[in-house]
Amino acid sequence: MMKVVLVGCGAMSRQWLDAARQIDGLAIAGLVDLDAERAQARAREYDLSNAVIGTSLDAVLDETKPDAVFDVVVPAARREVALSAFAHHCHLLTEKPLADSPENARVIIAAARQAGRVHAVVQNRRYVANVRRIRRFLDSGAIGKPTSIHADFFIAPHFGGFREEMDHVLLLDMAIHTFDAARYMVAGEPANVYCQEWEPASSW
Repeated sequence: MMKVVLVGCGAMSRQWLDAARQIDGLAIAGLVDLDAERAQARAREYDLSNAVIGTSLDAVLDETKPDAVFDVVVPAARREVALSAFAHHCHLLTEKPLADSPENARVIIAAARQAGRVHAVVQNRRYVANVRRIRRFLDSGAIGKPTSIHADFFIAPHFGGFREEMDHVLLLDMAIHTFDAARYMVAGEPANVYCQEWEPASSW
């Protein structure tokens, strides 16, 4: 049985817990959130009566000694969660983006390598049927070898919460889906990336 602690019990945690309960041999050993009542509510919602509930990730990891951590926190907290997970010899599966800055991303990657733990970032657009259809088309060679990809990204709705406070929120938290889908479509890594960000006068 693989034991997992999930940290970050906001709205997105439901998708993670929905997926987790479909995996045989996986048990949620703990739930962590800055708001203990929110974590307790998730435990009740998903019938996790045996899960340890806490507001301190280190304390819950010490008590449960899990195999892995599911990181569903806001990007600004990702580095702290990652370093705690690796310090407790846990594997880490995390929400996108990998971090809130290139510097923190490098620190997290270095910590994962030093700990010898698996560190994976969820990029779910790779599994969208139309994205996979484009990949198959490009693999067929019908238009030759792709040398560049261009994308425009716009999004209108207010999501509220942490996104209202983030700098470059569309680029960091949303367009990362487009970027990773492009990587998957061409089955490669970019040599260079250029982004121009702007806010139209009509934007909120």
